[in-house]
Amino acid sequence: MKKILMALTISLCFLAVMAETPNKLPLKLRVGTYNVGHFNQGKLGGYQGEDVKEELQRWKSWIGSQSLDIFLVNEWNLRFDKDSAYNAEAQLLKPIYNNSYFGKANRWIYNGINTNYVLTNIRQVNWFKDYYAIVGDLKIGKKTITVMSTHIPWQKEGHEMAVEAMIKEMKKYEYLICGGDMNALDTMQLRIQKAGFNIANGGFNGWFCSAPQNEKKGMTDVHIDNIVTSPNIKIMNVSAPHTGLTEFDHLPVLADLIIAW
Repeated sequence: MKKILMALTISLCFLAVMAETPNKLPLKLRVGTYNVGHFNQGKLGGYQGEDVKEELQRWKSWIGSQSLDIFLVNEWNLRFDKDSAYNAEAQLLKPIYNNSYFGKANRWIYNGINTNYVLTNIRQVNWFKDYYAIVGDLKIGKKTITVMSTHIPWQKEGHEMAVEAMIKEMKKYEYLICGGDMNALDTMQLRIQKAGFNIANGGFNGWFCSAPQNEKKGMTDVHIDNIVTSPNIKIMNVSAPHTGLTEFDHLPVLADLIIAW
């Protein structure tokens, strides 16, 4: 009986410590967002090359080497290759992440959140036509971190409206991590910052090209992908590395996030 009571006491103490963790220590998360361009440089149809197995392994190696706690994706494809021989989620995500949360698989727009954390209250927030964010809640003790994978339209008639709708949605949450393809000019990225959020691309760490095709054309607004957080989450160690994959269209944006409770 004494052993049972002792075990129960230890368990209760452990739970109490876990519940208090957000109030005691900062939490560090490695987060990345990547518009994978349907594995075809931003075009439909999956990977078009003949070396499918080799390309699949290159994707596996890149994703596995990043050690991302939260991996946000845009323009995902159900099938990896043009012949639909490989299920992309089963091949690239399931071996690494226990949990994948995807929104509606529209023809072009298909967003997801991948993590080994458990998210609850999964919902889709629509911006304009097929563009949307997939949203989930991460419970850490008594605190909730809202995670969003978003894709903002490039079309003029929907872009600004969608950004304003996203800002309004993001302001609902005490702790927020939002990443994705913003399709935004630098001025629009800074508008998000002025609304009270921290931004990885264009923030404290500077600007990072995530649209190499546009940069080659001589365009200056080439920082279209971003990670946005609530002001109580600090952003460090930002990069937009070349991957050797579908980087003609987009580069990923990666960052360390520090949640200061």
